[in-house]
Amino acid sequence: MFKSILVGVDRSDHARAALTEAVDIARAEGSSLTVLVAYSTNLFWAASAPIYASTVDDYLAAVHREAQAIADEAAAAIPKELNARFLMVDGDPAQSLLDQAVAGGHDLIVLGSRGRGDATSLLLGSVSHAVLHRSHVPVLIVHVPAVEHQESATPR
Repeated sequence: MFKSILVGVDRSDHARAALTEAVDIARAEGSSLTVLVAYSTNLFWAASAPIYASTVDDYLAAVHREAQAIADEAAAAIPKELNARFLMVDGDPAQSLLDQAVAGGHDLIVLGSRGRGDATSLLLGSVSHAVLHRSHVPVLIVHVPAVEHQESATPR
């Protein structure tokens, strides 16, 4: 049914659940899988005070390292036989997912109901909400049961 699945990930429990769901669908359907990590190098805070170029370079390097670490964690969770493709995009997560869905010819977008974004969203995270309402392809929003989410957030 689905030939090309796009899944957005970050380090949240909801994104991990979305990745698991996307992997299961890709295996069952024989679909291709593209994993997208969106990050921002927007230096909105830099406009308020002068900063050194080395500070900017350090910040950008840290952002790229974090994005790569997220992609590496996702890669470790995907069976090798799926041959997933990984993209790291500097941009708004919702818009990056929507743009990639069109550019990549994906026919399903999978993402968690909440990520590391807008904590004020009541039902869906801001990214999932935006993608759900603006996508031209089906969107699967994956929720983590409250008990499971609380257990994984508890330090061991």
